Amino acid sequence: MSKRKEEPKVKKGADRMVLIATLAIALMAFIPNSSTFDHGYVLDDVSAITENYVVQKGTASIPTIWTTNYRYGYWSDPGSLYRPLALTLFAWEWKMWPNEPGPAHVINVLLYTACCVAIYLLLLNWFGRDRWAFAFAAAAIFTLHPIHTEVVANIKSADELLAILFSAISMIAIWKNRDKRFSKWIVLAIIAFFLAISSKESVITLIPIVPLAFYFFSDITLKKSWIPTAWLLAPLSFYLLLRKNALGTFSSADVIAGIDNVLVKAEGLEYFATATKICGLYIWKLIVPHPLSHDYSLYQIPLNGISDPYFWFSGLVYLALFWIVYKGWKSRNIFAFSVLFFLITFSLYSNMFIMIGTHFGERLMFLPSLGFSIGLSGLLYAWSTKSSSISFQASKSMLPILLFVLVLLSYGFKTQLRNADWKSEYDLYTADVIYSPESSRTHYRLGMAYMKERALLAKDEKVKNQWLRKAVGELKKAIEIYPGYADAQGELGLAYQRLGYLDLAVERYNIVLAKKPTHKTTLNNMGTVLFNQAKFEQAIDYFLRALKSDPKYKDAMGNLASCYGTIGQYDEAIKWFKKAIDIDPTNASYYYFVGVTYQRMNKPKEAESWLLQAYVLDPSLKPKN
Repeated sequence: MSKRKEEPKVKKGADRMVLIATLAIALMAFIPNSSTFDHGYVLDDVSAITENYVVQKGTASIPTIWTTNYRYGYWSDPGSLYRPLALTLFAWEWKMWPNEPGPAHVINVLLYTACCVAIYLLLLNWFGRDRWAFAFAAAAIFTLHPIHTEVVANIKSADELLAILFSAISMIAIWKNRDKRFSKWIVLAIIAFFLAISSKESVITLIPIVPLAFYFFSDITLKKSWIPTAWLLAPLSFYLLLRKNALGTFSSADVIAGIDNVLVKAEGLEYFATATKICGLYIWKLIVPHPLSHDYSLYQIPLNGISDPYFWFSGLVYLALFWIVYKGWKSRNIFAFSVLFFLITFSLYSNMFIMIGTHFGERLMFLPSLGFSIGLSGLLYAWSTKSSSISFQASKSMLPILLFVLVLLSYGFKTQLRNADWKSEYDLYTADVIYSPESSRTHYRLGMAYMKERALLAKDEKVKNQWLRKAVGELKKAIEIYPGYADAQGELGLAYQRLGYLDLAVERYNIVLAKKPTHKTTLNNMGTVLFNQAKFEQAIDYFLRALKSDPKYKDAMGNLASCYGTIGQYDEAIKWFKKAIDIDPTNASYYYFVGVTYQRMNKPKEAESWLLQAYVLDPSLKPKN
């Protein structure tokens, strides 16, 4: 048989294998994560969705979303994040399925599936179709890696999924256009990258990856590779203009709290040594993703000096990575590329160049883990071929293939187990207080879950009080670890208040307000205590102070309105109830109390109109005849 007749068959066989590999990646992404379909809203879903009044207005709020900061609908503080495409998705989801997390979880899994497939296709373009198996191995390791569970299981992390999906599409389009000046591929690349960066800012680190991919995987020189890459500056510039319009500044306006980043409390060598140690921990979690936790805050990862052995171990690991880049640069070695991919995409999160809002977060490894996946699959292939040529020879590869399969099985099993922890806030915090026992925040959040998901839902008073006492125990542990934790002190006061220990509650509230006079939830809770003691004028003062701290604080609005209504200032009561409705238009109780207030004002028509709206939203409010 002649060579000319054999080539189409070889190509057809390769195409068939690429199709099978693509379907396999899709199934690996979809099946293990489909267990999240019945999960609830958890963690950051609160600020992005369930308590974000802009998102809860649905698609009507899209103009507001594109002209304000990411958390505009949740708090009044200036923000440093601008992710309008992600919020647009959340607003659409809320419009279609209000307060139903199930469909949003399905969408997240579908986005993750599309993301993993796009990454496989990107690697296929970079490595070549003759290396489809290598691209498959890297994509499979990435797809099943357990460190991604937070990104998939937390609805809010659709921002990450959208960003990487559109980035991969953009980079494929740039690669397709590598030999041309302008084409439809460039148009696609520009649009896709704008959508990517409008989902999450961190994909800006992928811009230098584009010329590196040309250098390592094509005949284009590094100098010439910047020509096609330059097209991405157009969507970046447009995004920055929109960001400047929304935030008023290009830079961050956030003040980083100590509870969020332990490095706030460090400086000099202590800062450098601790940051270096944490950088090493990220690599360890990629290699051994157990245990996993949503939080590593004070003091799960303590500050350390240069005498800490973990600092030296981490430093040596990173020196080894730099050495791999140095040795493999001229030869365009795949390991040098994988290390560069990891280092560049991780650089924003390292706290080495700029301090960010956390010192450690598993979700931050979503994109950098692709560099790890490429490197690990490269090691397996180099082992099987006794070289770094990455050419697949099945007859020589049985042991590496076996190890590869074991890695995938263990990753898939761990992913399934970890997904179960994300079912609800109660499940997540119960698990993670074990995995991060020295974290003040995990104890705080578990205490909150005991109150919200157990005590407040209990119908029996005795059972309710049992859960409240468990909440007290966890909140005390949080304060023991970090005495300056104002939120924990305030919620401990609230637990005491619900148990009826008002003196203990007020004592905790005063501790918080002595250090943070503008702490809105504590001001609101103190006002509630005073309201229940019929000290209405004092209560009004605390509610107004809470609203001065956060003009969009709906709980304080409702409480202030009730206070005014109780003392007969009905016009003020209606004004504040209506403001609360503007923030939370689905809260039936606000409509109900507006109607009741109109009844007290002897305005039956107005009362009936508002009461009917309340009954539509919550039929249980309607009197039973």
